[in-house]
Amino acid sequence: MISKRSLFLLSLFLMPLLIAACSDASSSLGQYHEGRILMLNVLEMNTTDELRYSTVDPTDTVRKWRIKPAQEGNELLLMRIKVENHVAVNAVFVADAQAAVIGDYFRNDYRPMSVTDTVFLDARGQSDATVTLESGECIDHARTIVNVRSTVQWANDGDTESSIQFGPGVVPGFAVEPVSLAPGASISHRFDQAGTFNYQCSGTDGTAQQANILVEPANSIRETKENNILFLEGTFELKLDTAVDGWMVFEVPIDTKIRDLRWRAGDSITVRF
Repeated sequence: MISKRSLFLLSLFLMPLLIAACSDASSSLGQYHEGRILMLNVLEMNTTDELRYSTVDPTDTVRKWRIKPAQEGNELLLMRIKVENHVAVNAVFVADAQAAVIGDYFRNDYRPMSVTDTVFLDARGQSDATVTLESGECIDHARTIVNVRSTVQWANDGDTESSIQFGPGVVPGFAVEPVSLAPGASISHRFDQAGTFNYQCSGTDGTAQQANILVEPANSIRETKENNILFLEGTFELKLDTAVDGWMVFEVPIDTKIRDLRWRAGDSITVRF
């Protein structure tokens, strides 16, 4: 059984410039590689400058998300990997930053990105957005993208006091001291300039969570093509003769040619391209 926290069937929005990451590696794709317990198959590799997808929660609320490279000159490499267990009664592996390493022909190594830790809630195209706080944590969502002239509201849905705090001069009208929000209270601000606005969410226990609002021009939204995707992230438990098929996301320099994949989660398997 696969952990429910790890398995999300998502609606992925890949940009029109999605291309094969390494055309000369196509002959290596779709081939099985065997370890002591697991079998690994790299089914696809694609690159894009922006990854967008949507999720539907149990209350049928649709949320849109976006991931972009952290550094200029980089792109996202999406690798679709199928992991099978035909040996052990039960095989458990953790798909995280230590699970896999891809290498290029200059012997540079790249590890999978954490989708959970890098994704932004995409509220572009809306006139307003809400960041929900609970027990001093921005739970929905600490990283949010909006368009210029959008209004962001911070609402405390918890049972205890929560606070937000911007740095000096970051947001006009917000003091340097934390802005306290009692349970049920809210505060809002309209962002009239593009930029990244960093702040902190905190609670009565004094712990602080880093957060930011990314404000982009209205023309930053592009047309999309919709596909289905499953992120290979988190803990997976494979019973005998079962498999999981999902995508890992890497950030690499543009036009990087991939030499190999070294899989180290629950087994040791090397795939050469």
